[in-house]
Amino acid sequence: MNIYSKLTLLCLFLVVTSGTILLFFVNRKFEDTLRGDLLTSLGTQASESVANLDRFIYDRLNDTRVLAKNNTFQQDITPEQMTVFLQEQAALNELYYGFSYFDMNRIRVADSRNLRINQQHPNTLYWTRISTENPDVMDITNSSSIGQPVVHFASIVEDKGTGEPKGVLVSTMLIHELYSFLRNISVGDTETRELDVTLINANGLILYSNLNPYAVLADIHPQIDLIKYSGSQQTDYLEQDDILYFTASQTGFKNYSGNNWTLVISISRDDVFSPLKAIRRSLLWIVAPVLLGSILLALIVAYLFVTPIIRLSNAADQIARGNFEVDLSLKRKDEIGKLARQLDRTSQILIKRISEQKEMNQKLEDQKGEIARQKEEIEGVNMQLTDSISYARRIQRALLPDIKVIRKVVKDAMIYYQPRDIISGDFYWFERVRKGRSDYLVAACADCTGHGVPGAIMSMMGSNQLTNIVYYQNYLDPAKILARLDKAIKFELYSRDEEGSSKKDGMEIGVCVVNLEDYTLEFTGAGIPLYMVRKNELEQFRSIKEMVGGMEGEEREVEARLVKHTIEINKGDRFYMATDGFQDQFGGPDDRKLMTKKFKSLLTDYAGTALSEQKGKFETELNDWKGKGQQTDDVLVLGLEL
Repeated sequence: MNIYSKLTLLCLFLVVTSGTILLFFVNRKFEDTLRGDLLTSLGTQASESVANLDRFIYDRLNDTRVLAKNNTFQQDITPEQMTVFLQEQAALNELYYGFSYFDMNRIRVADSRNLRINQQHPNTLYWTRISTENPDVMDITNSSSIGQPVVHFASIVEDKGTGEPKGVLVSTMLIHELYSFLRNISVGDTETRELDVTLINANGLILYSNLNPYAVLADIHPQIDLIKYSGSQQTDYLEQDDILYFTASQTGFKNYSGNNWTLVISISRDDVFSPLKAIRRSLLWIVAPVLLGSILLALIVAYLFVTPIIRLSNAADQIARGNFEVDLSLKRKDEIGKLARQLDRTSQILIKRISEQKEMNQKLEDQKGEIARQKEEIEGVNMQLTDSISYARRIQRALLPDIKVIRKVVKDAMIYYQPRDIISGDFYWFERVRKGRSDYLVAACADCTGHGVPGAIMSMMGSNQLTNIVYYQNYLDPAKILARLDKAIKFELYSRDEEGSSKKDGMEIGVCVVNLEDYTLEFTGAGIPLYMVRKNELEQFRSIKEMVGGMEGEEREVEARLVKHTIEINKGDRFYMATDGFQDQFGGPDDRKLMTKKFKSLLTDYAGTALSEQKGKFETELNDWKGKGQQTDDVLVLGLEL
């Protein structure tokens, strides 16, 4: 069989095969696209609806928790006065059906709707789960007094004097308020593709159904076993009996862990792929004539290409044997003629390159000695630079205060200080100052612009200025300290700059001033917040998002923009300040930032560990996270226990 016959058969085979494969994959692509669009749309809507539901429940529990702390419950008032108070709260928020207050014997003391006053509630529903360890709960039930499903949010009311439970506040909400997030789930043309949206609890009891409202709190979802199996396999999509199911489980919001509910969305396979039938018919009308035209074109192309290809093949064989002088003149203006001319030029270039390569090899031999000499010079310069920076590190560390000094003033202290390079743009500073008859502890944590030498120079300037402002100028107000520091840095850096020059250098810094006599703490920050851990609970005191040394305005204007927090210190309180180097470290399985959320969780996780032992834990956590990667930034974490 000659090359023409082979090429003709090959072209026919490619055309027919390509058309068939194209038709198959286009059909598959459309099907996958429809499935993917549906999966993305319903998966996103389900997740967002469940997330909104979690957030809604969290807000209502928080409303009840906050109201339970109202001073009215601490006063000695009559049940009638308590009822008036609850009616006022119900009038403020129409979202709730009513409010009830029970004593710890489950006797209803007051109710905003005057329902069942002085009657004892059965030991069911939220009463079986609420406790001092679980002070805020919710449940859903059919209310006999209202005659429809309701949601209860219950929170323990504590006696502020003894801390013991003195009663339970219950807010009631009609269940349709809870379902407002589930009514708008749709896909495409909802007239032809109907969705079945159902919310179930962990046992499969139906809490909401858009198609069968009579099943709410009455029936079990028929596919509960399949849904539980998909949850154990960690999948939110499955098919069963030509029905597609999409599920989304509660993940909770903040400290609300959720009720283990699952949102189930189902749609028939026929409804999903109904648009595909029209697309298939259109494809057939397009593909059939294209396929016939392609077969005719394949026959013509096969003939036109055979003769010049044979000649080019013979020429290429001669070049492969080393004969670069082969005749490649083809008087054609198409791509084959262009290919022949390019092949001819390539053979000439190869002849020239071989000659040039021989000359280059000789030059490389001559340059080896010069390269070796330059390498020795570079290594010598690098060693001198490294020695100089190492000596600068000794100077910088000598300026940093010794942690033993601060441990004589506070109960315990911790400093995790890890420069990215040999020297650091992060620094910490503290000083014990006496003013009048009072002793004060001033502590600062700062992150200067730049790394290495520029950052180290800035950090030493900031440390010296703090000593001057606090120790010699007797400033003990943290806002005034930062305003004066901003003025000093701008004077040092920009006093000789040309007008209009960019002022981008400075530092992020947080300053704490502790009055050791009345046990109060004042904090002001610029870019660095203060974290307080009290009884295993974390509270953050925020700072403005500006940089000291780059603030606009005079000293008084800068001081007016700064925010000062005053905190009454309790025994055992722990305070932390940190630069962004720890939370900005890249690593982990996805090479992403460690993030502030993880840093905050570590502060509460380490609540049971002495501060003096936490440095090693922070170091281990950072090293495990970054793995074999490079450190992203200078790291500084300062902790004090008062």
